[in-house]
Amino acid sequence: MLKKHFVFDKEYFKALAAVALPIAMQNVINHGVSAMDTIMLGELGDIAVSGANLGGQTFFLMMIAGFGVCGGASVLISQYWGKGNTEVIRRVMRISTMTMFVISICFSLAAFFFTEQIMSLFSNEAEVVAAGVKYLKTLSFGFVFYALSNCYFLALRGVEQVKISTTVYAMSFFVNVIVNYIFIFGKFGAPALGVQGAAIGTVAARMFEFACAFVYMYFIEKKIGFKWHCMFKVDKSLIPDFMHHALPVMGNELIWGMGSVTTGIIMGHIGSTFVAANSVVNVIYNLSSVFTFGVANAAAVICGKTIGQGKLERAQKTAVTLNLTAFCIGVVMSLVVLLVRSPFLSIYNITPQAKLAAFQMLTVVILIQPLAAIDIVNIIGVLRGGGDTKLALALDGGGMWLVNIPLSVILGLVIKAPAPLVYLSMRCDAFIKIFIEIWRIHSGRWIRTVTRDDI
Repeated sequence: MLKKHFVFDKEYFKALAAVALPIAMQNVINHGVSAMDTIMLGELGDIAVSGANLGGQTFFLMMIAGFGVCGGASVLISQYWGKGNTEVIRRVMRISTMTMFVISICFSLAAFFFTEQIMSLFSNEAEVVAAGVKYLKTLSFGFVFYALSNCYFLALRGVEQVKISTTVYAMSFFVNVIVNYIFIFGKFGAPALGVQGAAIGTVAARMFEFACAFVYMYFIEKKIGFKWHCMFKVDKSLIPDFMHHALPVMGNELIWGMGSVTTGIIMGHIGSTFVAANSVVNVIYNLSSVFTFGVANAAAVICGKTIGQGKLERAQKTAVTLNLTAFCIGVVMSLVVLLVRSPFLSIYNITPQAKLAAFQMLTVVILIQPLAAIDIVNIIGVLRGGGDTKLALALDGGGMWLVNIPLSVILGLVIKAPAPLVYLSMRCDAFIKIFIEIWRIHSGRWIRTVTRDDI
């Protein structure tokens, strides 16, 4: 009976582990950096934590744009990988890298020259804005380095090369933490720069990642053979395919990212206590979701590759199995958050009010984690890997802008509801989306072949 609907064989678990575990470890490292930033800046108080959190929203939006561009490219890359066509994969990477290069330049210039105007959108507290300006202006120097290296590493995920990015991010973690420690607190003769010191640590880590990507690309990687100097040789014949399949993913990520930035603005106007509490909660939520996102990224590769190989029946069973896998992981992670939230919160030097709000908001995380896990795996993994990117766009964008944001404005700014209720309103769209996602998967209409034999 299980074999009729699910895939529980060695091939499934091997493919899942090969991609999901390194990406989960990579996400632990990346979120560990955020945790260390928050812990170190927590020594300076709620203003420093809030300033860095809101100052990083522009960088976050560029990251989201990058995930959209590269996620759209991965729709093509994973299916062409199933067909074994590395030449087309290189051509897709040229388009995505060039696109990301231009986007990062625009974000960097905006963050450097319009820093105060950007920060004034996020908060009406002068001290928080001042701290955010210092953080964002310095951070702008790392945008391009991050965009190029991250775009390259994300493309390699589509061809099941994930260990290199995990290794690089593990090393950059130590670069970030060490430079943070030196410049936040003024150690070893360096000036104590506080929030700006945290930004310097982040830029140093991004530059280190770029250098590692350069060395790996030009001297080690042989499977694909992509080089940055080729990104200006764009293949026009692939642009329609890229636009058709990548634009919905880019739109999905940007609409979701703009929604997240908007919720950041809402939180900023509720007050620094809520922002500080949310900063801490996000660290715990992100760390507890690393395996979910690992499975989601693996799902995109597995589903795309399986469809590219023409194994459509197996792709259908794999999608159902991935939903069950996501739910189980979500339940386990809810239990983990329940066990660690009190000890974890004790680490932070934030106000008692912020700590209480964080504790209550983590109760929401515990309750929604299993459903959120299914939603993440379906949107990022199954639907994108299957080429059903337009539905993913409609669900993610619609859920954010038609459900989460209106409720957040009403509860947070009009009614002045308690923090956990406002936080729930920012994530409650998953309760609606998963029913549509599951229906779509069972219908089989999520499977779209995006490759062409004439390329």
